[in-house]
Amino acid sequence: MENTAKANKKDIQDGPPKEVKLPTSEALLDYHCQIKENAVERFMVQIKKLREKNQKYQERNKRLKDEQTWHIRNLLKELSEDKSEGSTVVTREEVERAMKEKWKFERDQEQNLKDMHIQINNAEKLFLEKLSEKEYWEQYKNVGSEQQAKLIIALQNDINRVKENAEKMSEQYDINLEDVRKRIIRETLLQLDQKKEWATENALRFIDKGSYREIWENDWLKKEIAAHRKEVEELEHAIHELEGENLVLIDQLFNCRLVDLKIPRRLYLTQAVGQEVPPEEMPLELPETSIEKSQLQPVEVKSRDLISLSLGSSSLPLGHEDSSRYSEQLKTDEEESSSIAFGASDIKYLLYEDEQDFKDYVNLGPLEVKLMTVESKKKPIHFQEKEIPVKFYEDVRSPESHITYKMMKSFL
Repeated sequence: MENTAKANKKDIQDGPPKEVKLPTSEALLDYHCQIKENAVERFMVQIKKLREKNQKYQERNKRLKDEQTWHIRNLLKELSEDKSEGSTVVTREEVERAMKEKWKFERDQEQNLKDMHIQINNAEKLFLEKLSEKEYWEQYKNVGSEQQAKLIIALQNDINRVKENAEKMSEQYDINLEDVRKRIIRETLLQLDQKKEWATENALRFIDKGSYREIWENDWLKKEIAAHRKEVEELEHAIHELEGENLVLIDQLFNCRLVDLKIPRRLYLTQAVGQEVPPEEMPLELPETSIEKSQLQPVEVKSRDLISLSLGSSSLPLGHEDSSRYSEQLKTDEEESSSIAFGASDIKYLLYEDEQDFKDYVNLGPLEVKLMTVESKKKPIHFQEKEIPVKFYEDVRSPESHITYKMMKSFL
């Protein structure tokens, strides 16, 4: 075996030079051959060690046998000497017993050696099995694992391709189903429209005059409702714009700054808001405010005279109820105009006063907290007049009063 291994090594060494590159298959074969040769060399080394051990054990057994024979001879010699000296006599049975014990010990030693040989053989077999298994897994790691990985990747690609095809087919089937459903719905709707047209045509042939009139009035009412809704939307839009402008004006009014904001509360209540203060706590009036009040009185008198003149001129053709209604409205208008004029003049006075007038505020007493007040006034409720129903006296035979399919469809 050693000679063959050495010859194989020499053949391998005498092979192609290292510079020449072999193909992958030959390189793999050379690699496996090297692995096998290394394994054979290991086995040969192990066998050589085992043979050396066996030879040692045989030499030990031979030495033990020689020692045994020497001891037996010595014992016999000692026995013969003891007999000659007259010492205790050793019987045959004792010698046989001693020999049996010695032989038993030797047999036990031989059995132990056999057991050790069996254990060594079993260990060698297990070692060979593990070595073959190791070689198998090394070969799988070097060659088979790559093939298995390629096979797994190919199978995964096939599975993904099948899934993609199935998804595409399902999407196509869904699209086709949706198209068919839409076509069926469209055809059914067309058929329903055609049947409705045929039904309305048949109904128009046998319709009476009253139903004809009702259908025409319904169409007219729908048009009027649409126009009314449009007007309502326009009015709402205008109201929203007015509210926005109102909010802007209110914001500007609140943002107007009073001069130093040092007007006492009593002066603000009497001049700006127009509230009354108890007589014992009445503040001093400014000369400019009294002048403005005197100027406002003739304006109010003139407005009342004009209103009374207008009442006199307009009350001639009106009745008692209308005159009472107009008188109430005029009273409320007078109150509103007086309060508005008074408040506006005072606010203008406070907003646009001069710095010289501020000297008059020194003698008005200590400053107080400026508090806002809210006033509520009764206002009349204007009820909406009842609308007079429109009477239709148009001719049914006119071309504008013909009933069409659209009118019937909207009515249905």
